[in-house]
Amino acid sequence: MDNPHYEELPWPRIRELVVDAMTVGHRAHMAHGIGELDISRASALIEQYKSKLPSGVSFTAFLVYCLGHAIDEHKMLHAYRKGRRRLIVFDDVDVNTLLEKRKPDGSMIPVFYIVRGANHKSLAQINHEMREASRSDLYDDPGVRRRRQILRLPRPLRHLIWWWLRRDPARFKQQWGTVGLSNVGSFISPRPSWGISISFLTCALIVGGMFDKVYWVNGGAEPRKTLSVTITVNHDIIDGAPGARFTETLAQLIEGAAGLDDNFLEEAMALRGIKHEPA
Repeated sequence: MDNPHYEELPWPRIRELVVDAMTVGHRAHMAHGIGELDISRASALIEQYKSKLPSGVSFTAFLVYCLGHAIDEHKMLHAYRKGRRRLIVFDDVDVNTLLEKRKPDGSMIPVFYIVRGANHKSLAQINHEMREASRSDLYDDPGVRRRRQILRLPRPLRHLIWWWLRRDPARFKQQWGTVGLSNVGSFISPRPSWGISISFLTCALIVGGMFDKVYWVNGGAEPRKTLSVTITVNHDIIDGAPGARFTETLAQLIEGAAGLDDNFLEEAMALRGIKHEPA
């Protein structure tokens, strides 16, 4: 029999980080809830601002803003255990999300990026920060540099570092933030689709497909822009009722286009150094 034709590729070292994270995530007792959100209002406003802002409005930044402010109202959703008898609840909501960066060889790799204190920032600030981060070279970012150093270690030593990080929630927060957001839906063609996350964070929002759906609104049928979402929580810390209340707050913020108010455009243009001329 002839030898099969195949291509042999080097194993990307960044995948070791994913393997380690999934190993830790499997130890948690995660609960998942899936749903659909009406994002018609937010989508219309984001489209409206495209012509006025050179780089537009990042939908991921909008979700980071909503997630950070929803967690701020339900802080147990980013609580972490310290030892057997204590929970640590942080004031700052640090949202861990992903940016795709292009390597010198042209390939794209995911890079963890943490929006610190998202609950204390406006949407314009978060949008500007993430746009700048996506354009910048994150090679010298302290968090990226630490993760790169860790990846050079053998797996047993990396597992020891994970154990050391998880013993102190403050150390863990510094390296990984307090909540997660993964916008995989931006790579999916319009269709209902959901993702189920294996997470080591207390709460994670997984954004799925975006699609048009007919809703019954004010006694009539209307096409609405709809978003598939999955909310994952650590059931060791969060029960169903608190999780549901948080989900309702998050839904209200997203569906109400929170942050995309009258002050957004003026602040966003000021951050880009553009003079705002009222209509």
